[in-house]
Amino acid sequence: MNAHTAALSDAADTGPDTVVTIVDTLDDMAADRTSIPFGDVVETIGAQGFGPLLLGLAALLVLPFGMIPGVGGAIGLIMAVIGIQIMRGRRGVWLPGFIRRRRMPARHLRRACSFLRPRMQWLSHRLRPRATPLAEGSVSLRIIALLLILLGLSMTVLGAIPILPPLMGIPVLFFALGLTTRDGAAVALGYLLLLPAIYVATTM
Repeated sequence: MNAHTAALSDAADTGPDTVVTIVDTLDDMAADRTSIPFGDVVETIGAQGFGPLLLGLAALLVLPFGMIPGVGGAIGLIMAVIGIQIMRGRRGVWLPGFIRRRRMPARHLRRACSFLRPRMQWLSHRLRPRATPLAEGSVSLRIIALLLILLGLSMTVLGAIPILPPLMGIPVLFFALGLTTRDGAAVALGYLLLLPAIYVATTM
């Protein structure tokens, strides 16, 4: 296992069922709370590895949740930090205090989880280890890390444009699905789904 793969799988028990577990974890965090700091999300889901953490963040981006003022930019910055850590082969995610303290509405998060759960259950039955060099190979991981940095930093600037958070979140969601379940086909689909996001970002 190379350093980049080790960074992704830190303490992670990954597999198709993980994609549903992440939604359940987010839902449990939002129960009986009015808001949740991003620091709590990163610490709780990030303990399972970068793949599951990316999956949780990207899932939020593809929903209207990602267009809440300040949320898209915060998620983008966390994605960029994850990309830097993968590039360096490091484990764990360090965040500046102002991002860790930024809060998201719990009621919106619970609504998002209710929407995501059946869709993640559907996906979990279709993901499996295949074309693993795309999900674990050092070249692909470096490319994904670079894309996370670029997309994440773009989100901090362009996140207020309504169409961009979901367009940028969808390819990251498939990268995360592939990394979490070792499914290179999902990663390949993520590369393909980057094209609409690049087109919109460069023509706005």
